[in-house]
Amino acid sequence: MSSENTTEAEATAFADGYTAYENGVYTVNQKFTLTFPKDVYAAEFNRFTLAYTSTEPLSCNVIYKENGTEKIDSFFLEAGTNTFRCLTEHYLQKKMGTDLTCIEINTCTGKNAQFSLEALTTEVYEVYDGSTHYLENDRFKVGIRLMWGGGINYIEDKQNTIVDLTNLVNQCDTGRLIQQSYYGTGANGEYTPGTFNNSTWSYNPVQGGDQYQNHSRLIDVVVNENSVYIKSQPQDWSLNNQITPSYMENTYMVYEDRIQVDNRFVDFSGWEHPCSTQELPAFYTVSYLDTFTFYNGVKPWTGDSLSSRDNLQFWGDSKYASDCTFYIRESNTETWCAWTNENDQYGIGLYVPNIDELFAGRHAYNRSKDPFNGACNYVAPVNRKQIVSYQPIAYSYLITTGSVDAIRSIFTEHKDFAQNEMLHENYTSMRIADDTPEKPEKMNMNMTEIDFTKPESYFHIKGTNHTSVSYDEEEGALKLTAVRGEDVQSLLEYRNSKPSLKAEFYSTISVTYKIVTDQSADNYSCELFLCTGEQQGAAAGMSVTGDYIADGEYHTLTFDVSDLDFWYGKINAIRFDYFNSCADGDYIYLKSIQLS
Repeated sequence: MSSENTTEAEATAFADGYTAYENGVYTVNQKFTLTFPKDVYAAEFNRFTLAYTSTEPLSCNVIYKENGTEKIDSFFLEAGTNTFRCLTEHYLQKKMGTDLTCIEINTCTGKNAQFSLEALTTEVYEVYDGSTHYLENDRFKVGIRLMWGGGINYIEDKQNTIVDLTNLVNQCDTGRLIQQSYYGTGANGEYTPGTFNNSTWSYNPVQGGDQYQNHSRLIDVVVNENSVYIKSQPQDWSLNNQITPSYMENTYMVYEDRIQVDNRFVDFSGWEHPCSTQELPAFYTVSYLDTFTFYNGVKPWTGDSLSSRDNLQFWGDSKYASDCTFYIRESNTETWCAWTNENDQYGIGLYVPNIDELFAGRHAYNRSKDPFNGACNYVAPVNRKQIVSYQPIAYSYLITTGSVDAIRSIFTEHKDFAQNEMLHENYTSMRIADDTPEKPEKMNMNMTEIDFTKPESYFHIKGTNHTSVSYDEEEGALKLTAVRGEDVQSLLEYRNSKPSLKAEFYSTISVTYKIVTDQSADNYSCELFLCTGEQQGAAAGMSVTGDYIADGEYHTLTFDVSDLDFWYGKINAIRFDYFNSCADGDYIYLKSIQLS
């Protein structure tokens, strides 16, 4: 690595577009420009560094040449006093920039910023292997796929002796790996969502790339003897080659008995995001590790008995979603899990402090040891948390390998390595009380009356569209919010009710609700799509409609279904289109939905 040019901006640059200047500080808003003499940054470079101070987050363009053609590279700067390093866009292709002449700056918030650029440096930086860069010690070999945003695509335990089981991580596509992933707005005036698996998808920055295999951009990499630092700009999963206005950072460290990963994420969109279930992180293994083990008791770190599942189905199939969800009790701090092979008693473990649930399953299970095979296992430790633009989300986790007992022993030894306090900021708890069953559905498997007055009511909502789901403690009710004012809906899954419910035994469906008065309309209506008998999903002509009273008080809206010719057989689901017409941000409180 060799530094080529360093300059103090105010001494050499021509500044334009500022409203005030004093003691090296510019007052700027939009289209502030620093233009440098042509000979200052003429030499080749593939990384530039800015030392700066700003009172507001900024969006920036740096203008230079690549192979003689003008190139505009866009990036974001956090507020504060910081140093920002950025690799040129085609760093991994070993292309060089020259003739950096200009930096254009805009504030992300529209507010005036006090901005100073203390120094700008360009340099020729070592180009690492974009396919996989390895970090290793005597025990572990960790692969970091720079081309895919620096996600982990390889973990080998050198002490493992199982034949043909080398890499424990599934790396079949950009959505696998071990990587960061977050969920935000479903839609707004600026953002239009895509689709994935026949569902409307939300804003979803994914470290590796998108569903079309477009890779995320590598922003920076720093390699040390026992650690690697990565900064990337992720793709939006459901869209085709749409880089997101966000950054992800990872620091990977290998120790004698564990791997530690520190994660950081900042969104620069400026959008208002709903509270969503976040993957912390997304964690994919080879199919061969077929047994999922976790602890969900109330005596953490005491050696209390564990729970295991060797028959999990595909987590992305709505009919298995509840079976793939493992709730954590209030007092449980032993929030690790493991995927192991039942016969070999060997596998990989993940420990993330301060999370609320584990969501796990198997896809196309075939016991393959091939990390490129389409079959895989998955787990995501999750919290229900809101992305807030310009505010970082940071957390750390540990990975280790071995038998379940060995994995537990290592995590117990290092259980206090991190607290992850930031995971409980802008957050809604999904934890269950200590005295509830392992699966909270067992508290009310008879779904003739769905009670939304408790936080555990989340598990009754099995799917949504353009909707944010939250629990309002002050109201003691579930809150459904339209994040996009069209086709808003939530799905109530009745297939798992014990006993099964037959439609002909019930003549009414009653919804107890409240709609406050300070919303976009004075009158609202709703529609229930009834999925019974052989009808598994919503269909035109198989629904009932009703009108609400929007006066800020609780009311019960009752639908008479007794004379409907399609209301017969097993009740499979009810799709609740809770507003037939509404605006972005309109919401409703629910206390209960009852069959009688």
